[in-house]
Formats: sequence, structure tokens, C-alpha cells
Amino acid sequence: MRKLTSSKNSISSSMWIIGCLFLIFSLATDLSIASSLPASTTTTTSSTLAISDRKGFASGSSSGIMIPLHRSSRLPTRIRGGAAANNNNNKAASIHSLSGFGPIQTFLQTLRDARKHLAAAAVARSVSIFGMYPVDTIKTRVQLEQANPLRLAGLYAGVGGSLFGQVPYGVLTFGSYEMYKKTLTEKYSNIKPIFIYALSAILGDITGSGWLCPSEVVKQQIQAGMYDNVGSAIQGIWKKKGFFKGFYQGYVGGLARDIPFRVAQLTSYEVTKNLYLRIQNEKKMMTTTTTTSQQQQSIAWKEKRNRKKWSSSTNSGGKSSSSIIIPAKKTELSSIEAAVCGAIAGSFSAAITTPLDRIKTLLMIDSTSAYGGSVVSCAQTIWKQEGPSGFFQGLLPRVGYIAPSVAIFFIAYENVQQRFF
Repeated sequence: MRKLTSSKNSISSSMWIIGCLFLIFSLATDLSIASSLPASTTTTTSSTLAISDRKGFASGSSSGIMIPLHRSSRLPTRIRGGAAANNNNNKAASIHSLSGFGPIQTFLQTLRDARKHLAAAAVARSVSIFGMYPVDTIKTRVQLEQANPLRLAGLYAGVGGSLFGQVPYGVLTFGSYEMYKKTLTEKYSNIKPIFIYALSAILGDITGSGWLCPSEVVKQQIQAGMYDNVGSAIQGIWKKKGFFKGFYQGYVGGLARDIPFRVAQLTSYEVTKNLYLRIQNEKKMMTTTTTTSQQQQSIAWKEKRNRKKWSSSTNSGGKSSSSIIIPAKKTELSSIEAAVCGAIAGSFSAAITTPLDRIKTLLMIDSTSAYGGSVVSCAQTIWKQEGPSGFFQGLLPRVGYIAPSVAIFFIAYENVQQRFF
């Protein structure tokens, strides 16, 4: 009964946190960030990432949830006369790239330009995390080899702390990604953009991990049943190990999971995207070839019927057969297609990094140093005690978490954008 009550309290507190985070984020981006930058500055940002076909989505963490990125600000193509035209002309004169900003200004300007997208993403990310949190809890229980991991009691334990860590983490990784991308592009202009995007995403993850790790430690220890709620977990961890040793235990294990996950996700996304585009383009070419063949047969039949000599490039309607428009090759993905490809890439990446995820989980709940306190010693202990299969504990719930998370996020994001922005 006490655990069920704790679960209900966690759910209600998490809903309160979602509302507060949304309100605080909106106010912060509109007031604090805007006031720290020149009011007359309008910046065009290209917030793109290789993982999302540079269509406006970035993966927030190894959970695989996609965060919409800000798209380039553009002036209307049709501008009416009068004051509106003068105003838009003034704006056009002030538009420039982020190359004139320093790293911190780039970070702040990125958040300012993307505030509406990030606010919608914060809500969508909260909904996605909240909706799939029970699966994450079950995964942790399986990795810890607890009895009856599917029990209902405590499925939402620690969800409030997880939201408090994950949502700002998304903002930090997004802003720092742009900062790193700008710096690396300027310094290494001869390197292919895909490598710049990948390295920037990894560095963004590392930057955000400083905020994320404490909330992950709290969340996982609550999921493991070591504490009943966020407050008692924070107090207990602080008393036992202090701030850094307590809240950053397993930090290296988290990075050891997240960096390979990011590399695998970027690579698998590109492979999935390119394969999908190739199939779509081949279908278009087949359809076009069939249509052209039918038109040529029709021309030949009309020539025979009318007993006239026609040019091979004309038909009875006076239209040239060479005027058939061959559709251009598809090079970009729609938002839905990007989400599907992201879900596939995320699921694959989650599967191959499950061993690292298990190590990270064990290190974060290891209050007695039974696993040695390091990635190598933890891996050795798992191998000795459980064999190779021990590294893949929790594989199914981890993989099963990704695709629904992306779908929930995408639906929530689109609805928030349409209703409020």
C-alpha cells in the first residue's frame, strides 16, 4: 500500500513538474536570454543535425527520444508595401550568421531563436518520458535481476526526478551542439560536415551529461527499490557518499554507453535514410519508365491510324514526348519519415549498446562497491558471475522503449505546435 501511494505521489508530482518546466522554460527564453542579447539582432540559424537528415530533429539521449531543432528563420517571400515593408527590410539588413558570435553568445542566441520549438519539444519530451517510464522501470528491474519485474507497484517511482533531469538536458545538448558545431566548422572547414555534426553531437551529450547524471542516479536507485521517493533518495545518497561521489557515481559508465550509442545512431540513421531514399527513387523511376513506354505506344498507334508521318518527338496533341517531366530525386525526408528512420536507428543502437547500459545501471546503484566502481571491473564481474548473457539483461524492454517513445514524442510535438504556436 505504501508503495502504491508513493507511486501516485510520483505521478502527481511529475505532472506538476511538467507544467513548471514548461512555464519556466518559456519565461527564461523570452526574458532572460532575450535580455542578454542585442534587441535588434535577428539571426538565421541552421540548427541541423546529421542524425535527422538535417530536417529538424535531434536525438536527446540514449533513450532515443527525438527533439525538434529550430529551422532557419526566413523572411516572407511576398512583402507588402508601407511600414511592414520597411520593417522587413530593416530585419533583412540585420540578418547574419552565427559566425559573429562567441561560444556563449552562440549558445544563448540558438536558444532564443529556437525557444518556441524547444518549448514544444520540452512538453513532448515530458509526455514521451512519462508515457514510457514504466518500460524503463521494468528494464532496470530486469537488469538487476529482481523477482517479478512486471509488478505494478512502483512503476512510476522516481519519474519526477527523471523529468527534472531529462528536459533541461535536452536544452543543454541542443544549445551546446550548435556552439560546438560553429566552432569546429570554423576551425576545420576542410572536414566533411557529417563528421563535424557527429563530433558536435557527442560533445553536446558530454556537456549535457553533467546535468543528467545526478537525476539518473536518483531515478535508478528509486527504480531499484533502494528509496521510495526523490526526496529520500537525495538525502540518502548525500549522506552516504556526498555530492560528487554520490550523485556522479557511474558517470563514466554513462558516457561509455552514450558516446557509442550516439555514433551507432548517427551511422545507422544515415544507412537507413539512404536505403529508404534509394528505394523511393527507384520506385519513381520505374513508374516514370512505365508511363513513358505507354505514351510511346500511344503515339505509334496514332501514327498508324492517321497514316501520317510524325516526328518521334511529337504526338497528335502537339505535345513533345520529350517534354515528359522526370521527377527529381528525393534527397530529404519528411518529419514522419525522419521519425520512423530515427526509431529504427535508435532501436538498433539501443540493442548493440545494451551491455554498456547494464554496466551503467549497475554502477549507479552500486552503493557497496560490489562491482569495483569502474567500467572494466564491472564488466569483469558480470562475465565471471553470469557469462556473456549477463551483458544483455534488459535487451527487450530497452529496445521496446525506443520506437514508441519516438512515436509519442512526434504526436505530442505536432499537437503542441499546432495548438499553441
